[in-house]
Amino acid sequence: MTYNPLIQTNEVSAKWITAEYHPQELPDYQGNVLIEALPPILSQDEAYDKLMFMPLYDEKERSLSPELRFNALYRLQQFFQPISQHLDLERRFSRLLRSGYLSRNPVDPTHVMQLTNMPTAKVRSTASSFTLMGFSGMGKTTAIERILDHYPQCIVHKAPINKLQIVWLKLNCPHDGSLKSLCMDFFAKVDDLAGTNYYDKFGGSRNSISSMVTQMGRVARLHCIGALIIDEIQHLLTAKDKGSEKMMNFFVTLINEIGIPIMLIGTMRAKAVLQQDFRQARRGSGQGDMVWEQMPPDDDWDMIIEEMWRYQWIRNKVPLTDDIRGSLYDESQGIVDVAVKLYSLAQGRAIETGRETITAQLITQVAKEDLKIIQPMIQALRSGIASEIEKYADIMPMDLAGFLDKRKSNIDLRAVIQKKKEQQEESRKQFQVSVVEKAILALVSLEFDPSEAEKQVLQLIRAEPSLTHLELVQRIIATPPEKKVSKTTKTLETSKNVLLHVIQMGKEKHKDAYDSLHEAGWIKSPFDEFAI
Repeated sequence: MTYNPLIQTNEVSAKWITAEYHPQELPDYQGNVLIEALPPILSQDEAYDKLMFMPLYDEKERSLSPELRFNALYRLQQFFQPISQHLDLERRFSRLLRSGYLSRNPVDPTHVMQLTNMPTAKVRSTASSFTLMGFSGMGKTTAIERILDHYPQCIVHKAPINKLQIVWLKLNCPHDGSLKSLCMDFFAKVDDLAGTNYYDKFGGSRNSISSMVTQMGRVARLHCIGALIIDEIQHLLTAKDKGSEKMMNFFVTLINEIGIPIMLIGTMRAKAVLQQDFRQARRGSGQGDMVWEQMPPDDDWDMIIEEMWRYQWIRNKVPLTDDIRGSLYDESQGIVDVAVKLYSLAQGRAIETGRETITAQLITQVAKEDLKIIQPMIQALRSGIASEIEKYADIMPMDLAGFLDKRKSNIDLRAVIQKKKEQQEESRKQFQVSVVEKAILALVSLEFDPSEAEKQVLQLIRAEPSLTHLELVQRIIATPPEKKVSKTTKTLETSKNVLLHVIQMGKEKHKDAYDSLHEAGWIKSPFDEFAI
C-alpha cells in the first residue's frame, strides 16, 4: 500500500512533513532513508536548548491586579528545566529510535519481502526497549513529551519509496489493563495521523484480541512506526485473567518479530509487572532501565529551584534564601512537581492575603493546608521508616533497603557534622578561656589593675575571638591608658571643691575665709581640742 499526499485531506496532511535526508556519519545509518529523514543527532548542548521551556514572563506583570497575577501563576506548570537525567533520557531515546530502523530499510529488498509476508524473509530484529520508572511527580511524562516534540511525528517519503513514516506513537495503558483496549487505541491513533480507517476494519468488538494483535503488527510495519511509547504501565496491575502477562508477551512479540522499539513508562508500582519473569525484565532493560526516585538536594535540584524562582508575580520580589530552599525541599522531599506546586500556591496565598511576600514559614503553612492529601506520603519519605514508605507503592524505591541505608548514611553524616561543629565550638570556648586567663595574668605581672586587665581583655576578645594571649597583651599595652584617678586623689579633689564653695558663700555674707570654714566645721578651735 502506498500513500500519495495529494489525495489526503488537508486536516490530516497538515500533520505531515516531506522527508529531507541528512547525511549520516555512522556507516550503520548510511543509506537507510528512515534514519536519514530524522532530525540530526543532538549534542548535549543542543539537547539542553531543545528541551528547555521557559514560560512567558515580564517583570512588569508584578504591578498588575491581583486577579491577573493569580491567573498568570498557571504558567509555572509549563516550566521545564532540563537536568542531567533528562539529557540522558534524550540520548537513550535517540539511540532506541535509530537502532529499531536498522533492519527496516524500505530500499532493502528484504524489507519488502517482510511486508508481503514471504517466508524467506528472515531478518534479525535490531529493535530494543527500555523502561522509565519513577516516583509520581518526577516529570517522566513531561520529559518524554519534550523529547518527542523534537521529532516530526509523520514524514512523507515521495517516489520511489512513496511511504508514510510514523516516527513515534504514544499510547496510555488502559485503566483496566486490557490488551484489547490498547489495540483499539492504537488503530484510532494511526487513523488520526494517516487518514486511514483501520479502527473500523480491525478495531471493532467483533474482532478477537489475537486478530487485533496480528493486524497491529502489519500496520506498524507498513507505516514504519519508529517507536511505541506506552505510558502508565502500572495500570496492568488491574488486568484480569493474566492480562498483564499477555500484554507483556505482546510487547516482546512486537520487539522480536516486528522490530518495533518499545518504551515503557510507569510509576514504581510498575515494578511488580516488569519483574514477573527474567525475559520481560531483560527486554525492558534493552537500553538500560531508568529509575527516577526523589531528587537529592544536589546541583540538579538547585538548578531547578533557582530557575523556577525567577518567576515571581508578587509585588515584593524575594531572594532565594537558604531557609526557603530548605523549606521547599523538606515539604516536597525532592519531588519536582510538588515543589513547583508549592511555589505557585505560596505566591497565590501571598497575593490573596495582601502579604505580597514569600517566606519559609508561608511555604510550610501552604504545604500543610493546601496539599493535605499528599502529606502522609511526604511524611513517610521524611521519616525514612521502611514500614511507612511501604504503604505507598508509587513512592517505593527500587531498592528500599539501599535507599534507607543511603538516607541513614546521610542522616548519620549530618549528625557527625553537627557533633563536630559542637566539638569545635566547645574547643573554641576552651581556647578563649585559656587565652583570657593567660592574658590577664601577664597584664597583672606588668602591674595592671586585675579588674581593669580583665575588662580590657574580655572587651578585645569579643571583638576579635582569634587573638592569642600574647596579641591581646600587646594590643592592650600599645593602647594609650585612660587617665586614672586614685580614690585618695578623687577624695581630695572633692574636698577642695567643697572648701572653695564654703569660702565663696562666706564672702557673700561679708565673712572672711577662716570664720566661714570654722562655722562650717572644717576648722576646729584649738582650745576646744586641746584644753585640759
